[in-house]
Amino acid sequence: MTGDAWISPEAGQPLAIMTADCLPVLFAATREPSAQGQSEYLTAAAHAGRIGLLGGVLENTVAALREHGAQQISAWIGPAACGDCYEVPQQMVDELAVQRPALASTTSWGTPALNLRAEAGRVLEAEGVLVSDIFGCTIEDAALYSHRGSQQTGAAEGRIAGLIWQR
Repeated sequence: MTGDAWISPEAGQPLAIMTADCLPVLFAATREPSAQGQSEYLTAAAHAGRIGLLGGVLENTVAALREHGAQQISAWIGPAACGDCYEVPQQMVDELAVQRPALASTTSWGTPALNLRAEAGRVLEAEGVLVSDIFGCTIEDAALYSHRGSQQTGAAEGRIAGLIWQR
């Protein structure tokens, strides 16, 4: 199955999210154990690219975790295109930064850019989520796959997998 976000109400079910330059965001949450024997842990994984991030994928994932009883939620933001490299047209920055100023950035070479990582962190912190940033720029670091840099998406190459489960 595919989707932009998945939740595992029984945290032992492994979840994977595949990205190239978009943000992989992994979640772990605690909840009160239920009389029905539910796990006291929940996990989730979200693909937060520009469209998904603006569309509320992170807010919706947190809301779904809370619907399943999540109390304390932690999130890890993984490697993605950074705000120093994610070049976009100035018009896009101007339009998006009105509602989401954390998105506005400039590349290291002086052109307009978006900082998805900063916006994701802002969104998650506003939702009361403890955020850990596992920095890595897919465009700057040759060890990390970049769709913008490679344009190849073959089976052996072409994505970064973010994985989460409870042992």
